[in-house]
Amino acid sequence: MRTTDTKERLIQAALELFSENGYEGTSVDEIAKAVGIKAPSIYAHFKGKEEILQAVIGWADEEYSKGMRMGADTDADIRTGADLKAYAMKSVEFTLDSEMIKKMRKFITIEQYRNDLFSESATRHQITNHIGIYAPIFKRLMEEGVMIKGDPEILAFEFIAPVTLMVQRYDREPGAKEKIIKTIKKHMDVFINNHCRK
Repeated sequence: MRTTDTKERLIQAALELFSENGYEGTSVDEIAKAVGIKAPSIYAHFKGKEEILQAVIGWADEEYSKGMRMGADTDADIRTGADLKAYAMKSVEFTLDSEMIKKMRKFITIEQYRNDLFSESATRHQITNHIGIYAPIFKRLMEEGVMIKGDPEILAFEFIAPVTLMVQRYDREPGAKEKIIKTIKKHMDVFINNHCRK
């Protein structure tokens, strides 16, 4: 087995265990056992549990950024309210469907009250990143006359806050996915009707 394969499996196993037991509740032995190796073998890949945690966070952040379309010029095709909804729904569908993102959200939820790193991560993923995505889009749409004038950051917050709450509900009630998606779409329609000219 290649070293990179083992390392990736360790990261995936660590996230699975962290999302179930929390960081403190997961041992290096348990991570090793989950991938079928002995605990000392982990040290060929990582210095310890803290380094595994950093690898988990790095992997999740990279996947999250890709899935949430945070790359440069990702909003170039948004010219109408309908474009905005289509763009936002792709991100919603990703965050609801990605097993890795669901586990990371659960892990962050468990740890955010115990660890400042996760408290900051929760704020970043639930609020800051989304405002960073949507405020520039809204500013441009205002300049182009597509949206009525307003504070782009406050409007971004208004747009994303109900979506974030519904994603949290989905994490608690995965069986309500259809209803949750319907509610998110309805929220976006109301937002677009109130703030977009076309």
